[in-house]
Formats: sequence, structure tokens, C-alpha cells
Amino acid sequence: MTADVKYRLGGLLCLIAFVGFGWWGIWLPLQAAQAHAAEVRYSLKIFVLVPALLVFGLFFLIGGARWSYRDAENRKLTAAGWALMAVVAVISGLSFWWLQHTFAALGYTSG
Repeated sequence: MTADVKYRLGGLLCLIAFVGFGWWGIWLPLQAAQAHAAEVRYSLKIFVLVPALLVFGLFFLIGGARWSYRDAENRKLTAAGWALMAVVAVISGLSFWWLQHTFAALGYTSG
């Protein structure tokens, strides 16, 4: 199996994990809030994990081993890696903001 195929399979695995963790960590709490559950819990960590799985999954599935996101020898991110992390940060912040406002509209408070 070539490195390109391994990267693409890793990307597919990331996207499968994205669906699973997104369903468990975001969709289920949102459904509970919409059903007016007495208490709804979610983890803040899910708002980093789910966007990272989406961004890196798409990156690996589309690009395979073609684009380097890290310099393994120097243990640093490349420009592509920093761009991916910036996209993850933006999506993480926006998704958390969206869920907070959605919960507030449904009458829930955090803390």
C-alpha cells in the first residue's frame, strides 16, 4: 500500500470519526435541548476535536500524501499545517458560538 493510499484512508477514517463524535458530542445535546431536557451536558473538547477531524479528514482524503502539513525532522508545522490549524480554530470558535446562542435561544444557560 502506497503512502498516498494510507493518507487517503486516514482521511476517510477521520471523516468517519467526525460523524460519530459530531453526532455524540454536538447533535445529541442539541436534540436534548430542543426536547427541553432538564439538564443538557456537552464537552468543550468536542468543539476542537470535531472541526479538527473534519479539516484534516478532508485534507488527507483530497490531497493524500501530496501536500506536507508538517516537517517531521524539525517537528514543526509547515505553512499548510498552520493554515489547517487556523481553519480548525475558526470553525471551533464559530461552532461553539453557534451552539451557545442556540442553547440560549432555547432557554439554557451555561455554567
